Amino acid sequence: MYLQMNCIIVDADANNRQELVGVLQHYGMQVVAQLSSVDTLPPLLQRGDAPHLVIINLDPSPQESLKKAGYLPRQFGAVNFFMMSSVVDANLLMDAMHLGVKEFIPLPIAEEKFAAAIERVAQQHGMGKRAKVIHVIPTIGGCGSTTVACNVATSLSQTNRTALIDLDLVRGGAASQFDLRPRYTIADVMGTEKLDRHLLDNALSVHPGSKLAILARPELPEDTQRVTQPGMARLLGLMARTFDFVVIDSLMSIDPIYTVAVQNADVNLIVMQLNVPSAKNAERFVGALRRMGIESSKIKIAVNRFEKKNRDIEPREIERALGLEIAWTIPNDFKSAIGAINFGEPVVLRAPKSEMSQSLNGLALELKGNHAKANAA
Repeated sequence: MYLQMNCIIVDADANNRQELVGVLQHYGMQVVAQLSSVDTLPPLLQRGDAPHLVIINLDPSPQESLKKAGYLPRQFGAVNFFMMSSVVDANLLMDAMHLGVKEFIPLPIAEEKFAAAIERVAQQHGMGKRAKVIHVIPTIGGCGSTTVACNVATSLSQTNRTALIDLDLVRGGAASQFDLRPRYTIADVMGTEKLDRHLLDNALSVHPGSKLAILARPELPEDTQRVTQPGMARLLGLMARTFDFVVIDSLMSIDPIYTVAVQNADVNLIVMQLNVPSAKNAERFVGALRRMGIESSKIKIAVNRFEKKNRDIEPREIERALGLEIAWTIPNDFKSAIGAINFGEPVVLRAPKSEMSQSLNGLALELKGNHAKANAA
């Protein structure tokens, strides 16, 4: 069973086609063909691996294009057809619906309505569930973001199907925090255009104590070059339809690979400490996220190693500088944290009654929100 919906785009404008590819990848879809005309479309629909969805831009002559393509929805009833046009005319819309078109998409695309239309098709094919993606970003080295990511993922995995992706491609150590030696890594799933359940499951290492699925960073530093922006978009799209939660242990970067993670995340969790270097980097990166168009509701600040006394900066100063409230504080408990790392077991499992574990479990619950309940419904 494929975990990804396949789509064909028909649009006379090559730039439009390429732009739509990026939008569709964001929603976990694989574009298998880009056509400039419907003339070459029928042979692709007659094949055994026909796409789930065909999107046709009727412009610049919508009525004429609709007449040319109008027979396709009824002839290929198993395929969903979306028609798009900048001309929003009642007669054009009624004609399209009468011919069996699944959705009529006015241009320019209204993202929320387009996403809802795609989701309806996904549900029809049993691929409707989407994970909540939590992107964990450190402000400075050694601030404990990997510990936060691993423990939040472990906590979520106790009640929900959860995956952890190690996107610190050179220095990452997520797998070692679980005492795992993965056979496959994130580099091994790059370039795989069609990823079935068996291949995905083989690429993931499962921690026996928590059932958390982990996709490790490449074993060889040179293999990081195999991790690409299109591959990352495809991977997140696939995993979002397989799990309830996907946690990404990441880096503070706006390189293309990390931009994909930022844009696909439901929450960008910035992990910092109350010191000047960490605060300055947090301010710089929050500014970058806002310039990228990331809404403040998708940015959360977590202060790690929090101490009520002996801190360089007051929390209120951070909140004023960032224009965001601190969402969570995790107490300083170096002994429990380093003991868990050295033992190869998350602190929420190794020392569940510690104040640190209780805080990390609380953070997981805060990030979880009503997502799992919504998916269950």
